[in-house]
Amino acid sequence: MDYIEIEGQKYPRITIVWKDIIGDSSMTTMNESRELVCPTIFTEGYLFDVFEDDGERYVRTFATYQKEDGVAFGDRNCFPLSVLTSKSQLDVEMAVLLYV
Repeated sequence: MDYIEIEGQKYPRITIVWKDIIGDSSMTTMNESRELVCPTIFTEGYLFDVFEDDGERYVRTFATYQKEDGVAFGDRNCFPLSVLTSKSQLDVEMAVLLYV
């Protein structure tokens, strides 16, 4: 697993695969309604951390950063761990064990 190092902290590069919520407010038939499914989304970036809030675990990522004039992170995301695919959940856990 590749990583970057910023001020002594290792941030692993990770692909997070997750299910997004989708909505449709138009009127549809029963069959069309059954075809509405959550799309699978791929997010590339670096694992910032994993944390827990109110009993639920979350994953924070970033894709851009700067080192000059103080460290700063951009293109950030925060995902409930529960929306990640099973494989992505395992990948995050492995990254946490190795780097965070």
